[in-house]
Amino acid sequence: MPLRAVIITQEDCLYLPQFLHHVLRHRRDNVVGITILPALMPKQTWTTTLRDHLALYGPTQFLRQSIRYATRRGLGILGSKVPLPAFYSVEAVAKHHGLAFIPATSVNSKEYLEQLRRLGLDLVISINASQKFKSDLLALPRLGCINVHGALLPRYRGRLPSFWVLANGERETGTTVHFMNEELDDGPILLQEKVAIEPDDTQDTIIRKTKALGATLMVEAIDRLEQGSASTLPNDRSQATYFSFPTREDGLRLRQQGRRFL
Repeated sequence: MPLRAVIITQEDCLYLPQFLHHVLRHRRDNVVGITILPALMPKQTWTTTLRDHLALYGPTQFLRQSIRYATRRGLGILGSKVPLPAFYSVEAVAKHHGLAFIPATSVNSKEYLEQLRRLGLDLVISINASQKFKSDLLALPRLGCINVHGALLPRYRGRLPSFWVLANGERETGTTVHFMNEELDDGPILLQEKVAIEPDDTQDTIIRKTKALGATLMVEAIDRLEQGSASTLPNDRSQATYFSFPTREDGLRLRQQGRRFL
């Protein structure tokens, strides 16, 4: 009997549609449903999010990012009405592959957990989920919960590793698929692979590289878990580094190094 999994993710028009489409092209038979959360994390508002991004990017880059985002959002809306040659929303990918939608206000609520229990899950897959998983959800699937992180854990835990590896002058980064626990990016490592950081890389190209690699690793992780051949490596807390959302000064430091966001 195939491994049964649910994906918990968030709506996105830039990077996640391609990630999700790759995973589902290869492992659709394993995915019995999807939960698409709002892009904002709890306690975030659009006002504070826009303010923080304006401070980080500066006016010119913020305008470029905003135009890019608005264009893809518009294409996503158009794609819900007429066929397009590409996907511009997570919802569009899920509909294309015929996934059942499992709504949730909170992934830790009793109502949501009961919906998952009825599915007899082996695995829950987090792909940029915007809510923290608590103990009851983590313990619910037979094999546990796994997450994909765009850095080489245990270093660069936290937010926007694509920014921090550039700002800190790293020569390589990568992607990690790991089991989840109640700590941030802390569970045992299932798969991990490096990618080089080139002189002309931007934050955008780093995200694209790590997301493409992450989709490939996620397919392999599901396969290994289904075959019972998965093994893990330690995610050593003593070697961990943590990063939060960068400030205006961090953004200036990145630009002073000749790096760009787009």
